[in-house]
Amino acid sequence: MSTIGRILLADDEPVFAEATADLLRREGYEVDTVGDAPSAMAAVDAAAYDLVISDLEMPGNDDMALLRRITGTSGGLPVIVLTGYPSLRSAMTCIDLPCAGYLTKPVDFQQLLSRIKTAVQRYRAYQAMRRSEERVAAWRQEMAQLASANPAGAGVDTFLALTLRNVMGSLTDLQHVGEALTTGETQIHTCQLINCPRGSQLYRAVEETVAVLESTKGSFKSKALGDLRHKLELLLQHT
Repeated sequence: MSTIGRILLADDEPVFAEATADLLRREGYEVDTVGDAPSAMAAVDAAAYDLVISDLEMPGNDDMALLRRITGTSGGLPVIVLTGYPSLRSAMTCIDLPCAGYLTKPVDFQQLLSRIKTAVQRYRAYQAMRRSEERVAAWRQEMAQLASANPAGAGVDTFLALTLRNVMGSLTDLQHVGEALTTGETQIHTCQLINCPRGSQLYRAVEETVAVLESTKGSFKSKALGDLRHKLELLLQHT
């Protein structure tokens, strides 16, 4: 993670957009700016962002088109909405979709910065957990293919390579979750994610890893794998 977050700022007021972008860059964020909703949609499709900040009244954003598009197709990418013309209807739409924040102009920068920190941290933690789920799914597929190709039993070297690669990858994912949760002044309690549906899936993935190591301990005599299984069991007990 080379920066603390990459942000797309979509606003048709050039002075506001560039001034806000400069302030965020001084805080350590990488910021791109666009002036309308279609350009913002194209930017989101072309690059990976941690957050979108969207003006409500910019060109091409009728009926909050940008927010609707992102929340519907961009895998949880958070959006903070800014408006100089707040209304009950637009506020309720933001709650329903949902968005990561609904702030009125002139924007208090410290309030905006606080929302940004929380949104980016949550999204990066979510992304790390999703990568962990995808890794476990790929591991299952590889093991199934290995067993299908060699019904008499997979080679020890191949099994250990798959197991250790995926365990180390999962530990890296967990490290990224920790980094995402503790970056900056705003911190998110780990239990908020462990108790969410995706946290439960990650918990089950660790359980399945322990089960695989347990079921194969008679075939592969490895103190390293035994120690790893014990550490994972302790992790589960204290989660």
